[in-house]
Amino acid sequence: MEKIELQLDDNTLEKARWLAKSHHRDLSQLIAYAIDKLAVTDPPKDRLLGLFADDPESVDQMLEEVMKDRAAHPLNQRFGKGTT
Repeated sequence: MEKIELQLDDNTLEKARWLAKSHHRDLSQLIAYAIDKLAVTDPPKDRLLGLFADDPESVDQMLEEVMKDRAAHPLNQRFGKGTT
């Protein structure tokens, strides 16, 4: 294991101490934990679009239909109001 020295401004150090305490870790454990979480090699797939990861053509078709529908029926319509 190697020992390193960090320079942190007071605000960042206070946040780090708070995070360490709230996660029941010391500062070195917190930094190791953060590095481990940030070093994800395979980001988690979106739960909905991840279902179509192997079928990008279907996603393209769905988005095309959504965009056509949105163009035909804009989201900023005034529902229930008379036209002026």
